[in-house]
Amino acid sequence: MTNERTLAIALNTLPRLRAAIARGAYERFGSAAGILAAPAAELASLRGFGPALAGAVAHFAEFDVMGRAVEPSPKPRDSDEHGTHTAGTIAGRPVGGRHVGVAPGARLASAMVIEGGDAIARVLGGMDWALGLGARVLSLSLGFRGWWPDFLAVTRVLRQKGVLPVFAVGNEYAGSSRSPGNYPEALSVGACGEDDRVADFSSSQRFDRKKDPVVPDLVAPGVGIVSAKPGGGYQAMDGTSMATPHVAGLAALLLEAEPKAKVSRLEKAILESCSRPREMSAERAGRGVPSAPKALEAL
Repeated sequence: MTNERTLAIALNTLPRLRAAIARGAYERFGSAAGILAAPAAELASLRGFGPALAGAVAHFAEFDVMGRAVEPSPKPRDSDEHGTHTAGTIAGRPVGGRHVGVAPGARLASAMVIEGGDAIARVLGGMDWALGLGARVLSLSLGFRGWWPDFLAVTRVLRQKGVLPVFAVGNEYAGSSRSPGNYPEALSVGACGEDDRVADFSSSQRFDRKKDPVVPDLVAPGVGIVSAKPGGGYQAMDGTSMATPHVAGLAALLLEAEPKAKVSRLEKAILESCSRPREMSAERAGRGVPSAPKALEAL
């Protein structure tokens, strides 16, 4: 199943992933399989990215205020700094000995969908666009506070078509969550810090349903995360938006090891790899923090 290149995953575990990246452990990977649609939000221009994301963006689309794709397709750009940061965590290339990308060989497909207008229609348009490109992982560092059923149908189609939906749960503390990150069909991600505690801001919620009643499903590093900055350089940010691309990047690396892995198998391997430090409760952290080597072993 594995080879020496994919076994490089075993050098890293997500609780210490940032430190492992800083040591250059992921430099051995080459490329991660498949296209990541990540994040369906805002993304920097290729020139504005800086070297950390040079060559990372394979596709870009912008959706207008009504949720229609802008034609002709505009040049990639970032409406803020959020998209550049999350994209860097997934696929940032090594620059001058600094490593911020979990899957530095992954190709990104990014859509601008959340700045104004009919945001639901724009997000739906971006999700459908990513599906049409043949993405293998969809990383959404966005959401709508509360329960919104608008994205259920397309999320189910994503899974049926072999796309793993990795969605942020939100940043409104315990007792809250955001859609589509609170769907049972999503791999829902909360945030933790280096102290092995769930971040105070990280959302969590219990639902009255049999399947997947507690969100998030797991947590990943989301406090003081250093990643790419528009125009070059780096900056630190907090949020479940920062945690989500760690899990998406891990999924990409696992797909490099097993390109034919189905969504259910990929998700199962990630969840089975999780452990929950005693400082975390199941109500706040779900399964806990994933382990890259254990996920590879379980795949």
